This record gives sequence, C-alpha cells and structure tokens, in this order.
Amino acid sequence: MSITKSMHALYEGQSLHAPEAEELFDTIFQGEVEPIQLASVLVAMKVRKEKPHEIVGAVRSMRKFAAPFSVQKNVFDTCGTGGDNSHSFNISTATALILSAMGIPIAKHGNRSVSSKSGSADFLEALGVPIHLKGEKAERYFKEHDFVFLFAPHYHPAMKYAVPARKALGVRTIFNYLGPLTNPTRPRRQMIGVFHTSFLPLYSEVARFLDYERLLLYSSQDGLDEISPFSPTRMVEISGSEEKKWLLSPTDYFDKKELDDIPRDMTPSENAELFMRMLHSSSPGSLAKVLAVNAATGIYISKGGKMQKHYRDALECICSGEVLKKVKSLQGDS
Repeated sequence: MSITKSMHALYEGQSLHAPEAEELFDTIFQGEVEPIQLASVLVAMKVRKEKPHEIVGAVRSMRKFAAPFSVQKNVFDTCGTGGDNSHSFNISTATALILSAMGIPIAKHGNRSVSSKSGSADFLEALGVPIHLKGEKAERYFKEHDFVFLFAPHYHPAMKYAVPARKALGVRTIFNYLGPLTNPTRPRRQMIGVFHTSFLPLYSEVARFLDYERLLLYSSQDGLDEISPFSPTRMVEISGSEEKKWLLSPTDYFDKKELDDIPRDMTPSENAELFMRMLHSSSPGSLAKVLAVNAATGIYISKGGKMQKHYRDALECICSGEVLKKVKSLQGDS
C-alpha cells in the first residue's frame, strides 16, 4: 500500500497492518510528511482509537531511526508512559536508582516533563546525575556505573519531525505509547507503568510482538502510572507467550496508616531534596516503603523470586546507605 493510500485508509476509519504502519512512520521520521498531513493522520487514528498492529509498526520504525547504544549485558528499564496527570513524586526514576544499587544494570530511558513539573530527566538533573551523555561517553559511563540515563531527544532525533504537529494538537496521540517501547538498548526485561488501567490490554497485545523475555505492565486503580501506595495496582505479567494478571495491594506490605502524606506537584529540586533526605535516614519512612514496593516489583521481573523478600531487601538497601552511595557515585561524572 502506498503512503497516500495508507493515509486515505486512515481517513476512512480503516486500520493499518504493522508493515503498513511501519512504512508510514518511516516516511514521517524521514521528514517526508507535512505537519498538517501528520496531524490529520494522528487525529484519524485517535478518533477511532489506535490499534495494536499500528503501534507495533510505529515502534519498529522508531527503533530503526534511534541512535545506537551498545551494551554487552542485559539491562533493565523502568520507563513508563507518563501522562497520568497525577503530579506525583518521580517514583519510577527513583526506583531505577534503587535497582541499580541492588546490582541490576539500568539503562533508564526518559525525557523532561510534559504533564507535570518534574520528569525523569528533570529529577536526575536536580540530583546531579548526568542526563546528556551520548555516544562513547555514555557507553563508558555505563561500563563504569552499570547505570546510564538515555535522554530521549538525543537518541530519537527523527522525532523532531513530529514536534510541530504534536504541539499544535496538544492531545495524547500514538506517539505517547512509543517512548517506553523504544529504549535504544532494547531491554528484554522491563517494567512499564501505563497511564490508565483501560490501556493495559492494548499495551499487552503490542508487547507480544516486540520480543520481550519478561515484561510487567501496571496501572493503579487510583490513576497512577506507578505502583500506588493508596490503592491496588493492576498488573499484567508477560513471559514469552504467557500472560498472567494479578492485583498488587499496598496493604500486603504496609498499613496505609503508616503512610504520611507524600507531597505532590513538587519541582524537580524539591523532589530531589525529599529523595536525598530519605536516603540519609536509617529508619524507613513513607517514601522509602513506597519505593521499596516498586523496586521489589522490578527485581521480581528482572530475576524472579518472591516479592515479599525483594521488598525487605529493597528497604534494607535504602536504609543501609547503599542507595545513597550509588547516587553519590553517579553525581557529576560526565
């Protein structure tokens, strides 16, 4: 199908097969589609809802145009979709730092904030962790620390062709699904927070076509794309062709009465200050417990084992100063 025919098919409410979507996005990422055309394509997909095979095609295309990043070991990522408008603490990014301190190699894919004050890049920058590493410098940093932040604009330069249409529309489009699935290292194991529980089946179907060994998709019932301390979180665990659904309840790990009110809508520097205060404390507070549950989930998907044990180990790692030591080793080394 030609690109023109693909566009007309979308305008008529039809869907594209993965190869057709991949070809269409190839032309987008080569700058061959005018912003007004792209806007019309995005709206046409959104109105009748994006289909799994269209997202698969777009992911495959975006991966082709990504800047290469070579790693010699299996890495893990905690990149979520964002866009839940909860303005919560940077849970998934803090979780990545904890997992790294616990010996799991992390290539954290992310960007600056779009829907809140503090995105993953903003938070790490406020902590003093380098966010602009690329090429050989990034690879050397990863070899030394078993951690690196991959700033999406550096690794997906072709996305510049989508910026005008996305800004003009100002609404969620198919591009919002792509970020967590396009880490340049192509991790085989990953945890992805999804912005709404209703999108878990769609994401699950997409993931089946993307060669993950083990993947966890999750979305909390109170609207977070994180594992919530206040409400059960719906989990979809994918291992090869097998899928298992389960519910994670925070009361399995701590009493809700233990939780102080964790602040929301803070600036990156306020989030970083709160995180560092937590790391300097030897007693587990509310934030430490929330992050330990999220880290336990990452360990479970990365290595298997029992969640309760992983939770205790993560809490011990936080309170023992190991995470603080890890963060200090990452700071300022650019």
